[in-house]
Amino acid sequence: MYAREYGGETLTFGVSGKLYANSLIMYDHQTGSLWSHLTGEAITGAKRGTRLRVLPAMQTTWKLWRALHPETLVIAKSRSPYLRDYSRDPYEGYYYSSRTGVIPPLRRDQRLNPKEYIIGVRIAGKAKAYPFSLLNTHPVINDSFQGTPLLVVFSRESATGMVFRRTLAGKVLTFSLAGEGKGEVILLRDAETGSLWSGLTGTAQQGPLQGKSLIPLPLTYAFWFGWKDFYPDTVIWEAPR
Repeated sequence: MYAREYGGETLTFGVSGKLYANSLIMYDHQTGSLWSHLTGEAITGAKRGTRLRVLPAMQTTWKLWRALHPETLVIAKSRSPYLRDYSRDPYEGYYYSSRTGVIPPLRRDQRLNPKEYIIGVRIAGKAKAYPFSLLNTHPVINDSFQGTPLLVVFSRESATGMVFRRTLAGKVLTFSLAGEGKGEVILLRDAETGSLWSGLTGTAQQGPLQGKSLIPLPLTYAFWFGWKDFYPDTVIWEAPR
């Protein structure tokens, strides 16, 4: 998710139908520049070299989102200009196949299976990947990258991940799994104060820090074969031995 305001101008975007390194390309209506949806950077046109500001967002199921945000408004299907069947995913078969993209990879990197799904994080120009295969068995990760203490939280059932700065008021917190609440809501507890947290919103629900919130960081869901072509120096998180 990106903020589409840049330099005092609000841009509007469309789908170009083009690919670059197996990444979808969008265009802006104002200048016709082409943009990578994975990096948020304009790769051709008047805006070339411009990079949109990435915003924190959550990719999840409607069931889990509704449990976290019961007052959410949803666009009515009848108001959408795209008359599609939103009850099914047309790419579901692709997710489980060995097929990758239509363009040969730019770089060979066999550290992960090409179709491994990852959560990608970018900090200070560097990238780190958290593979789903490890997140499935390590749903709570206290990590540090580029000098930033990170908390990675993952719900296996809905394949929902979030990344937060685990620093609050200058103090680094350490989290562990405290159970699950209603509707797959993950509960955490910090070792420093014993406060109980909603893991996917980063908000303390009980204890000395009740009402306090961690800062979410922008993240990207991607297949490894697509991510590595844009970020070849990616650090891959490894489970502690």
